[in-house]
Amino acid sequence: MQNNAAPQNESDINSPESRKAVFRTLVDLYAAGDVSSLDQVIPPNYVGHTSTGDRDREGFLQSILYFHNLFVYTKDSFIVEDQLVDGEKVVTRMTAHVRSRETGNPITLLGINIARIMDGKIVEEWNTWEQLKIPQS
Repeated sequence: MQNNAAPQNESDINSPESRKAVFRTLVDLYAAGDVSSLDQVIPPNYVGHTSTGDRDREGFLQSILYFHNLFVYTKDSFIVEDQLVDGEKVVTRMTAHVRSRETGNPITLLGINIARIMDGKIVEEWNTWEQLKIPQS
C-alpha cells in the first residue's frame, strides 16, 4: 500500500485544520495550567486584546495563573463548540465548566476567541468570556 501523505511543510502548518489544532493545544495547556509549555503555541511577540486591555505574552501567562487561583479546572473543562477559519484567523466558540475555589460551586462560562495563527503560533488574539446565569428557583 502506497503512502500518499505529503511531507509536513509550511503549507501544512498553515492549513485550516493545523490552525484549529494549534488553538485546541492552547486550550489543553490552559486547562492544565501548564504555563511552562506555552512556548509551543505562544511566541514572544504575542499580543492579546481583552476587555481589560491589551496584554503581552507575560500578561497572558499571569492571567492563566490568576484564573487557576479562582477556579478549579479539569482536562475536560473546555468544550470547543465551533471553530471557523478565515485565512490566518481561527474563530472559536467555547464553553468552560469550572468550579469556584472559594465555594466549590460549579460555574459555566461562555467564550468567543479570535486567534491569528501564523506558522503554528498564536501571534494575536481577541477574546471575551461571560458567566452563564443559572435561573433562580
